[in-house]
Amino acid sequence: MSDKKTKNNTGIYVAAFFLCVILLIMLFFVQKDNILSNLKKTNFFERVGVSTPDFVTKHPEKTISPAPEEKFEFDLMEDSTKTTVTQPVISQEEEIQVQADNPIDQEIIAATKAAESVKTSNYEKEEASKVVESQKPQPTKVEATKIEGRKTNLCFVIIDSEGKVNRKIITRTLPKTDSPLTEAIKALIAGPIPSESNCMNLIPAGTRLIGASVKNGVATLNFNENFEFNTYGVEGCIAQLMQIVYTATEFSTVKSVQFLIEGEKKEYLGTEGQWIGSPLSRSSF
Repeated sequence: MSDKKTKNNTGIYVAAFFLCVILLIMLFFVQKDNILSNLKKTNFFERVGVSTPDFVTKHPEKTISPAPEEKFEFDLMEDSTKTTVTQPVISQEEEIQVQADNPIDQEIIAATKAAESVKTSNYEKEEASKVVESQKPQPTKVEATKIEGRKTNLCFVIIDSEGKVNRKIITRTLPKTDSPLTEAIKALIAGPIPSESNCMNLIPAGTRLIGASVKNGVATLNFNENFEFNTYGVEGCIAQLMQIVYTATEFSTVKSVQFLIEGEKKEYLGTEGQWIGSPLSRSSF
């Protein structure tokens, strides 16, 4: 019984020995390149007093590439949110500040910062100048329009030192239109302009030309009722009729003027009894 137990133990030891040998052989083949490289680098065989075998000498050295950097993730929260921990990146300014351990380096850093500050200031000034220029009102090109005009003679009056009313013909440039007679009478009713300050207009205020037409040398002019009431008396009525007739007959197609009041033909003008029942010409004054 004892011999049988001894044989069993011996069998186990032998099996374990062979298993170890097999593991060593497997490990040798797996790590063959590393083992041969280490033997070649350390001159193991020469140190133990034997010559290095040819298969070790001829074995090429294995270049070991550096292992890539790894990022380690740690579960810092209970909801399995992972936070990546990496080494802090040092900025260029911090690196310069760390390296500035002597006065010379500090002066270089100060000069660099000053140059950058000046560059930034100049850039900001340029940008501000561009903004101001863009906000300035741009000049508007105004094309000069040539207005065609027509020289027209208008009849005003002047009063001499003796109080006598006399005619005063003024030449004025009026816009060129298809109704030159109408434009001339309207300009006459409006009165003298500042450059004609020595002239007077005795046509009653509020007078308005309603219509005008020319036929067979007779200009028919229709005025509103204000034309009837002249505050300057008889002389004023004669003067207003004379102004209209002389202005209208400046046109070659007009020889006389027929007056209408609110579209009606009347015999006399106002209360002064000035005849307007038939066309009036220059010879009427």
